[in-house]
Amino acid sequence: MSTNDGLQASSPRSLKRRSIRKPAPGRPRGASLPSAIVQHIRDQIARGALSPGVHLGQAELAGQFGASRVPIREALKILTADGVVVHDPNRGFFIANLSSEEARQLYRIRHLLEAELLASVQWPDREQLAALEKQLDRMEELLANGNSPDWVPAHRQFHQMIFDLSPNKVLVQEVLRLLRLTDRYRSILPVQPIHGVRRAKQERRLLKALANRDRALLLKQFEVDRAEIEQGVIQSLKARGM
Repeated sequence: MSTNDGLQASSPRSLKRRSIRKPAPGRPRGASLPSAIVQHIRDQIARGALSPGVHLGQAELAGQFGASRVPIREALKILTADGVVVHDPNRGFFIANLSSEEARQLYRIRHLLEAELLASVQWPDREQLAALEKQLDRMEELLANGNSPDWVPAHRQFHQMIFDLSPNKVLVQEVLRLLRLTDRYRSILPVQPIHGVRRAKQERRLLKALANRDRALLLKQFEVDRAEIEQGVIQSLKARGM
């Protein structure tokens, strides 16, 4: 398997060989430290900086975050409960592996819940539409530069901004949890430059549907956008024997 595939070989690698980038200075400490560690590791997974099978050594993490092992263990337990990390009592914590079957199920659940959520979103005002437009401009800039690591969280943020228009906040939180789970699948896809095959076309159509207050078009375009990504993920996984 090529090292450019974005996935690790079947044997997990130690965090010493591929360490997590240090968090930015000024991250909160104390009770909020586990949450900061969780968010940082999630971001690294979504960006493809931490690939499936990588071993998350508690000692190495404690050194990188300047923390004791207590908040490290708490953070790893949260990530394990989310399904992005797996725990082997004899070997420790590892980034969860990917599989076509899991991907299909996750995207199926997303399809059902997102359709329900989008049926309840309230139409954005002028300020909210401007914020969505600004986010799309940033995403197209990332596409132009082929910047896959930053495109994934930017794409997720755009969708979160739309979901947050719904008053059904419990449902919003569950959909965002599923988005985090599928981020690690989305990150294996290449980002094509803007002058090549892809612009943020589907996202522009989503914005148009919101601006026109067209519920049917909004639901249709979300399905097209999700299906395009799901198909690419499944094809990439199959090409890697997953």
